[in-house]
Amino acid sequence: MAEQYFPVPLRRIGVDTVPNFDLFIKQKNRYVLYRKADIMFEKTVLNNLMENRIESLFVSKRDLKLYEEYRRQIVEEQEGVAEEKGFAGIFIDLEEVERYHEILDNYHVIDHSLFKPEMELSFAVYYHEKNDVHLAEDFEEKPEGPWQLTLKSFATDRELMIKNEDLPAYRSFVQKLMTAAGAGSVERQACALREMSKMVVKDVLDDPRSGENIKRANQTVDSMVEFILENETSFYSLMKISGHDYYTYVHSMNVCTFCLALGQEIGLPKSPDLEMLGLGAMLHDVGKSRVDPKLINKPGKFTDEEFTKMKDHVLFGVNILNENHDLPDKALEPVAQHHEKLTGIGYPYGLKNHKIGLFGRISSIVDVYDALTTERSYKKALTPFEALSFLSKTQKEYDQNFLTKFILMLGKQIEKGV
Repeated sequence: MAEQYFPVPLRRIGVDTVPNFDLFIKQKNRYVLYRKADIMFEKTVLNNLMENRIESLFVSKRDLKLYEEYRRQIVEEQEGVAEEKGFAGIFIDLEEVERYHEILDNYHVIDHSLFKPEMELSFAVYYHEKNDVHLAEDFEEKPEGPWQLTLKSFATDRELMIKNEDLPAYRSFVQKLMTAAGAGSVERQACALREMSKMVVKDVLDDPRSGENIKRANQTVDSMVEFILENETSFYSLMKISGHDYYTYVHSMNVCTFCLALGQEIGLPKSPDLEMLGLGAMLHDVGKSRVDPKLINKPGKFTDEEFTKMKDHVLFGVNILNENHDLPDKALEPVAQHHEKLTGIGYPYGLKNHKIGLFGRISSIVDVYDALTTERSYKKALTPFEALSFLSKTQKEYDQNFLTKFILMLGKQIEKGV
């Protein structure tokens, strides 16, 4: 009788553990020994498997009891550590936490709205579901591109992703769409602009000291301002924000978009006000580049000590921009003041009332609104109505005039079906 095997997802093999059973890979219709028993499973081995798009290994059914005991020991050890670190009840064990961070570190979220049937792509697309990443169906039959889309796997309720290594190809794809004759509908123009802006923000967060990255951020904000002013009846399409899991570069893009929209709503002039507000909003979380990513992306609530460390991102951001770039004070205002409250209970300066600048009052409303309406691994996103109701209940902390205009502006957005 032929030997039988069962699949084991990579995340179930613990890094730096020593499985006491053989591991196999499947090649066409046969199983090939990949790693013998009693050899440590290092991080480099995991990375190599992922790079080759291998999502599961296989274990002989004769070793089932060995595997079950191996998993039991890992879970028991890691559940204790998880509880100490505040992860209990969110993921089963710390391997799930590591997998969560691994996805955030290695993939970039993209918008399904850019794609059409029969488009040819040179990069593979994945979808994020239940703390795992799966290759989209359009890309399964061919190991290498180019791929022609049917869009059968591009459902709107899926969070689509590409690997970070494919960002140059995706950037080129988006750039071609932006420069194509006519550039399509306003909605597609807005989608392409959003996607390019997200990549610019990610570049800034990766290297905030780069003058070239700040220059591109400035140019991107100028493009967004031009789009808003040229499409006064349709610019709400630029605010079509994903409510999926939290990513700093997506959040920064969201905050920039909403700040520009609110700035336009209250009548700020294009130059210098909208341009400076947009740049500051896009850079408002740049200080997070100096905070441990595993803390920023912790799939659970912060302890008091962790929250204290997180609050440092504001001053980190101010210092990075002051030390490396000659930016106007107005552009620094959203960076320095987006966590300030009119009551003086905000941070880092505890400013009250009129001591909080115009851009600080705008960005504080937008920052908390986007945080409330974005889904996290440990909490569901609030609806726009629920988030605005929350803000209204804490109205003493925010500028009432701006909050009212923000609510009316979002009402228009909902009416347009965005």
